[in-house]
Amino acid sequence: MAFLMKSMISNQVKNLGFGGGSEENKEEGGASDPAAAQGMTREEYEEYQKQMIEEKMERDAAFTQKKAERACLRVHLREKYRLPKCTGICMSPSCCR
Repeated sequence: MAFLMKSMISNQVKNLGFGGGSEENKEEGGASDPAAAQGMTREEYEEYQKQMIEEKMERDAAFTQKKAERACLRVHLREKYRLPKCTGICMSPSCCR
């Protein structure tokens, strides 16, 4: 997060320039490098990409964990109250009984 804040602040400081010439050069050059398009150096961009991938993996792992916990709870409640397993979205209340 500190890296993201640093890059956001540095981008805002860069945009405060009064010359405006650097913006014209960027538009004319057509930034083919994604790091240049983001306003970062290659090293910063690679670090940013790694950080984004790690955060996505953490979110996916947490989601999978919660999904498994919910499934376990559903099974437990079905067994406890002897409810039938509903296989899909029911259009009528009598389909699962």
